[in-house]
Amino acid sequence: MPANRNAGWVTDIEFVFAECVRIQNAISDAVKNKPASLKDLPKEDMWGDLPGPDGRGPLMCGRAANQRLWRLAEQAVKYSGALGTIEIEPVHKALGKILVQRFLTEGRDIDEQQAERALSSAVKEAKRARMDRTHYVSCRLMYSKGPTSFAIGPVTFHARERFNELMASHFESYGRQDGEDWQKEHDAQLLANARHYYDGFTWVGEVKILNCDGGTSLERARMAVTGAVNLVHILFGSFHTRRMDIGGPRLETDRRAHMSLDEKFGLYVSCSWDSTSAVSFQDDWGTFLEGEDMAVLLRAANKALETVVNPAIKRTLGSRLLDSAAWFGDAVREASPAAQIIKAVTALERLVMTSEHDDIKKTVSQRSAAIRYEPTGTKTFEELESELAEAYVMRSRLAHGSLSPFDPEVAAFAPACLQRIEQVICWGLGLFESHGLFDRELTNRQLAEGFDGLISLAQKRDAAPGDASA
Repeated sequence: MPANRNAGWVTDIEFVFAECVRIQNAISDAVKNKPASLKDLPKEDMWGDLPGPDGRGPLMCGRAANQRLWRLAEQAVKYSGALGTIEIEPVHKALGKILVQRFLTEGRDIDEQQAERALSSAVKEAKRARMDRTHYVSCRLMYSKGPTSFAIGPVTFHARERFNELMASHFESYGRQDGEDWQKEHDAQLLANARHYYDGFTWVGEVKILNCDGGTSLERARMAVTGAVNLVHILFGSFHTRRMDIGGPRLETDRRAHMSLDEKFGLYVSCSWDSTSAVSFQDDWGTFLEGEDMAVLLRAANKALETVVNPAIKRTLGSRLLDSAAWFGDAVREASPAAQIIKAVTALERLVMTSEHDDIKKTVSQRSAAIRYEPTGTKTFEELESELAEAYVMRSRLAHGSLSPFDPEVAAFAPACLQRIEQVICWGLGLFESHGLFDRELTNRQLAEGFDGLISLAQKRDAAPGDASA
């Protein structure tokens, strides 16, 4: 924590009020000299204001002062225990009101102690909006019959019909019962529009976010449900889940058309229809989520997602894994094969890199191969390393311009790339959970040492496949 932090706050607050005085004087001069126009005032001076003292009209402070005020609000949140649970905007709004009250209305001196108290008070006021909220996020998963609900950690997915059953009583009681007729009609139409939107999706993700204000809670809810779908991509496989998605426009079906002209036949018209959810799931797909191995993976998913739904929980490795799954999920849902490869390999980097700068290809491929390696498997450590190095090289060729994203080689390689990387992340889930790593706070150095040990172990077992003690 910088020693001069509070002094910087004092400087910013003094600047805000100095700007208020300057702009007010400029307005007074303009009115006195040109009563019909304030055109000579810079537009920047009109952007940003504080609440007027004693409830009077707004006090213009200008863009520069407003930026300082926003920075103060960011600092207030950063150095409080509320980081990650409240948005900056309500702190910014509360801070403007508090500064005027303390330093204009009450006439207190602008010193370091008063500056710190003002920022603390703004955060305290914004924290009053924190509460637990349950959110419902529309999703496209699978069409086939089977479980009407299933959970990935703290996120529970409900099939559309099941969601409507669970929400029936809430739908019935929604709206202002004692309001004016136009208010009741407005509420009824609002609910109808919302239900129409949700009915355009196959599933709804339910998640409870703890102790956050409204905006932060919504953001975390979307992150949690998206994270759960990203993990579904990994658990069920990218090929079967590529049509799965979260929110977006209401599209029950994907209808498209194309027109072309040629000299022989004239106008040619084609129309197509496609699904907007996964279609390759059998009716008994729910059994896939059963069994001891899956239980380990689901426990890992739960621990990773808990860091999103409960801001009080900090798990470094859980956040790292969710970031990796996010890149991979983007890759699965991506239409461009080139972008799929780039995002998928980035998912590997986020999973295994620990701030190294040299020989990145070897580091990524060896660590990823060590995670994926199985002594009784059909592939050696070197084979796995070679496959993952091939993916890294392909990404590098695309990213650095030596390979066109439209080269047929790219489209041919993308499915294999996704499959290799989904296996690494999936095995990483099981590895981290089975060794209790989610419950430990690991530094980059400790994680690097762990990866080095894992690589060494895999290489020894490959060298002596018949020796169980290797």
